[in-house]
Amino acid sequence: MSTCKERAFDLLKRMSFERIAGSKEEYACAKILEEECKKAGIDVTIEEFEIDAPIIEKAVLKISKPFEMEFNCIGIGKSGSTLDEGIYAEVVYVENVMDANLLDVKGKIALVTGVEVDARKRLIEYGAVGYILIHGSLFDSEEMISEIRTRNIRKKEDDVNLPGVVMHIVDAQKLLRLKPTEVCMILKQDENHKETSHNVIATIPGTKKPDEIITFSAHYDSVIYSSGAWDNATGSVTIMELMHYFNENKPDRTLKFIWCGSEEIGLIGSYSYCVSHIDELKNVLFNINVDMTGTLLGYDIAVCSCEEAVSEYINFLGKLEGFAIKSRVDMYSSDSSSFAVHNIPAVTFARISPRGGAEIHSRHDVLDHLDSDKFIDTVNFMAKFSKNLVNSKVFPVSKNLPKELNEKLDGYKKRFGMKNENKKEEIK
Repeated sequence: MSTCKERAFDLLKRMSFERIAGSKEEYACAKILEEECKKAGIDVTIEEFEIDAPIIEKAVLKISKPFEMEFNCIGIGKSGSTLDEGIYAEVVYVENVMDANLLDVKGKIALVTGVEVDARKRLIEYGAVGYILIHGSLFDSEEMISEIRTRNIRKKEDDVNLPGVVMHIVDAQKLLRLKPTEVCMILKQDENHKETSHNVIATIPGTKKPDEIITFSAHYDSVIYSSGAWDNATGSVTIMELMHYFNENKPDRTLKFIWCGSEEIGLIGSYSYCVSHIDELKNVLFNINVDMTGTLLGYDIAVCSCEEAVSEYINFLGKLEGFAIKSRVDMYSSDSSSFAVHNIPAVTFARISPRGGAEIHSRHDVLDHLDSDKFIDTVNFMAKFSKNLVNSKVFPVSKNLPKELNEKLDGYKKRFGMKNENKKEEIK
């Protein structure tokens, strides 16, 4: 088989640096991927797209009564700004945004464990004047407590502002234990700032059915403070190895390998690809996405946003090949969802770490927890699965997604601000 773990891990090492959406480092990584494709003689292009990149000018969260104490925090992009003097209000802990949690939120700042689109709207409806999100683990080191990830929300022009900040969970617990009667939140930001991100697209033409297309995708951006070795340099290198495999074993159908930028801020790159290639999507039969592989300690999964038969086949093939993998039908919070939203059946492959194992979205996401043998085992299994699908005499997967995914699809559309551009449907 024409996959190569030495070649793969050399590229993995070169990609393992912080590469935040829209940054010059993200673009530098795009150029590395482009050069790898060119060296293999593959036609490759880089497509740019615009992303929201609000600039947080000031973010303050402090106890103002009965004593003063300031906490480290960052602002939530596009959540709005306060007046210069800030918001002075009581803090109320909202556990899960159920009605019983919201009875006493009017005129107060809500400390919440997570806010999706609908939950944020409910805070506004019940009269909250601001909100605080929680980040991190109670067991983080002192160094990590000071490192809070940036977050932006998806907001339409007519959405009501609800200024928000993020604080570390250790500080959030301390804040609640201190039982302040008043806190001050100040948030000032330029919500309209934009940056440019990029998708890298390589194409191998089909030899027998060139008008039918299978896409392979993986995101190559990382989050702040992380080298992103596992999440998701491994996925990017996985589809690079699959590109090498199909370059030597020419496919019947056309293959597109898409390295997506800006996944970490809401699947922006893959969604932008679908929107800008909307006419092409009618010829796209299937999407194969990879989001994290190669951990020494871990287990392989496949999440199929398509008919049950695909999931059953992956489990069946795993038994035939002696490759331990669990497959299920579901949505997955990765670039496969952008294709599923556009009625393209999709699957995401991943190797998940056990509790206490390798970590994503932190400075602990490093090469030390990865293993080249485990990595190449997953690549080789994916190559066998992909080969059977790509070269099938009659393409076996229906574009009609199962009914049980429809409700979850609607949730993803709301969460990530997506719509099916083929149908021009409105986001509710």
